Amino acid sequence: MLRSILVAFWRSFTRRPLYAALNLLGLSLGVAAFLTLSLLYRFETSYETWTPEHSRIYAAGVAYNFPGFSRATRVGAMGGLLEEMKADYPDVRGVRDWSQAVTVHKGAVATGEQMELVDPEFLDFFQTPLLAGDARTALADPGRVAISEDLARKYFGGTDVIGRTLDVTDSEGRATYTVSAVIKALPKNSELKLDLLRRLPVERTAKEQAWHHWGSLQLFTFFKFDRPEQARALEAQLPAFVDRRVGRTFGDDVVPHEMLALKFVPLRDVHLLDAKQRAAVDTLGVVGIVALVLALINYVNLATARAGLRAREVAVRKALGAGPGALRTQFLGEAASTIALAFLVGLAVVELALPLINAAGGLSLSLDYRRDGAWVAGVFGVVLAAGLLAAVYPAFMLAAFKPAQVLASSRAPSGGRFGARLREALVVCQFAAVVAAFVLMLGFLGQIRHMQEADLGYRRDGLYLVLSTRRVGVTPEQRNAFWETVRRIPGVTAVTASSNAPADDDFNSNSTAHRLDRGAPPEMATTLNVSSIGPDYFQVLEGRLVAGRMLDAQHGGDEQYNPKATPDTVTNVVISREAAKVLQYASPEAALDQLLDFGGRKVRVVGVAEDMRFYSPMEKVPARIYFFSGLPAWWPADWPITMVRYSGMDEAAMRARLETAWRQAAPGAPFEGKTALANLDRYYKPQRDRSNLFSLGAAAGAGIGCIGLYGLAAFNTSRRAREVGLRKVLGASSPQVARLLVGQFLRPILIACLIAWPLSWWALRRWLAQFDDPIGIGPGIFLAGAAAALAIGLATVGGLGWAAASTSPGKALRSE
Repeated sequence: MLRSILVAFWRSFTRRPLYAALNLLGLSLGVAAFLTLSLLYRFETSYETWTPEHSRIYAAGVAYNFPGFSRATRVGAMGGLLEEMKADYPDVRGVRDWSQAVTVHKGAVATGEQMELVDPEFLDFFQTPLLAGDARTALADPGRVAISEDLARKYFGGTDVIGRTLDVTDSEGRATYTVSAVIKALPKNSELKLDLLRRLPVERTAKEQAWHHWGSLQLFTFFKFDRPEQARALEAQLPAFVDRRVGRTFGDDVVPHEMLALKFVPLRDVHLLDAKQRAAVDTLGVVGIVALVLALINYVNLATARAGLRAREVAVRKALGAGPGALRTQFLGEAASTIALAFLVGLAVVELALPLINAAGGLSLSLDYRRDGAWVAGVFGVVLAAGLLAAVYPAFMLAAFKPAQVLASSRAPSGGRFGARLREALVVCQFAAVVAAFVLMLGFLGQIRHMQEADLGYRRDGLYLVLSTRRVGVTPEQRNAFWETVRRIPGVTAVTASSNAPADDDFNSNSTAHRLDRGAPPEMATTLNVSSIGPDYFQVLEGRLVAGRMLDAQHGGDEQYNPKATPDTVTNVVISREAAKVLQYASPEAALDQLLDFGGRKVRVVGVAEDMRFYSPMEKVPARIYFFSGLPAWWPADWPITMVRYSGMDEAAMRARLETAWRQAAPGAPFEGKTALANLDRYYKPQRDRSNLFSLGAAAGAGIGCIGLYGLAAFNTSRRAREVGLRKVLGASSPQVARLLVGQFLRPILIACLIAWPLSWWALRRWLAQFDDPIGIGPGIFLAGAAAALAIGLATVGGLGWAAASTSPGKALRSE
């Protein structure tokens, strides 16, 4: 039986190569799209599976219910959460990971790195894979560090580095540490950055004022439970734990756990905790499934259309004694062989296209058959099962032909009216998906272009951010010397420093405010985001003042760091337009000269500035309050980001001059800087990459639709050859006949547009709802999507229709 199936499969390919090639090509494209997006989906949903403990580890999360905050869960915790949890629940197991910017010195070269301050049992807790060292004792000594194999090669040229030393400067000063372990390189799909680890020093935590400040997010805390039921049981007790520990910190009339909810987030869910990110990944997974379904629709269409070409074969075999069961098995076997061959071709396409796909989507996908063999076999099983399910109807339809009717007829059967209706319905479904994909693709690209061109409230080009000025070990004198040098660089028009910069939220502080002109504070005070700014801040950003004045050193009361301040001292501030709105002032002008209590400090509003979007376009612009500092020596070392406005030179030249100035001012600290445009691209790039992937999926769907429509058109046109000849003999012109043939295939495309428009409108509306500033949905993108589908249809069947209409009637009728 197997030999018979393979022979029949070979003959179907060699005797009708056009239909066989179209069928194979359509299936291969669908399989390639399905494989690629399945690979992406697996990559995105398998974060942290490198640790065998991933199913037992949970990260601490916090959901705030403060005004101005979304209630979404954020991963993170205050530093002392683990200690307070252990005090109430002694059996709890947990570790912490506190990221710190440090400088590593290698001879005269200083390099910026990220160090993780962790509990000594961290490596054993995660069962971190090591190339060398003991996970249980590697971090027991505060003078030891564990480094990744990449860092070992970077600084020592190899991985045999146990006992070697690293010279590191952090917030505690410069010290030499001994390497006690080398961590095996983690896969790309990991949120944890385990390049440089040392023990979290007790002396450091004792100096942190916010270590036990409820509401702060300082570091990551991880807990381990043997069973999910244990995690759920302890999580049920967290509201009471928060109420006990927080007390009246949030106010006398506030229930603490209603303001701040602690949660346990499974480690595998941390990467896609944001519902918007999860939805984006799920959408790409759905696109892969749709591409496979479109390919299977092609298969069913071509198989039912070709049924008439094999009708006499079926009739003869039945007359010779073959039963329906044997015929069905043969046709299903042929289908399985076709699908297997298409899977191999699709797999080869994926291998060849992965570099392009990775470049377009900003990914690092790869296929390792030794590691991924079981997964590839599983995907093949899914494709084969889906293909055989789609092949059931053609197989049963072929096996049901009556020998007497087929052999007595001069015209080969084609499935009858039901078969014709089925093929048309499948074409409608296929092109409805293509039209919807084009509409969504145009909407995605339009939103991305809008995000990149929209007015953010400041000028983002010609703005350079120097992050080195907040690096540990940099003194106020070095920062001041750097600023003075930069001001003298030709092309630099202004320099300032601040705690916040475009797309930089390392220093993110919020506090509550209420209006003093309204008496007692309300039960739910307004939350404002804090920005500490230097001289010329708004001039450098080219931000706009809505009302009042800017902050500067010439006005008394503007300086926020005042050593003579008392509880009654009033500090002048500027607030944003959004802050004036949430504080319920009638207008920006009405906010001027008004007093606020901001975090227990009296402030006076002297100006209202236009909102500036520094962060994700998917988030609402925060209500912001600006404090001024004209004395750099008082600035905290962890927040002054330098912003340089320049003109008349390109980015590379500006960077070179800034780097030279930095080496003169602070030769022992590395230079770190980038343009505001490059920094902001961290928000736009994921959306752009996903839109590129969606566009590739839409292009694959359109290609599959073209292949199927071409095959169907070629088959139907060949069946109507005599009809075309008769029409031309009776006086029909070639254009009239071509319009008749082409119109037959354009009708289902037009129906598909009517189906696709409402579906794509609903999907696009939901997608745009995640943005704070979405584009409008006009009729243009729907018409453009329909026009693209019609153009595909015309390009696919137009040539066939014209060729058939131009054929000589005598050639078509000579066999009659």
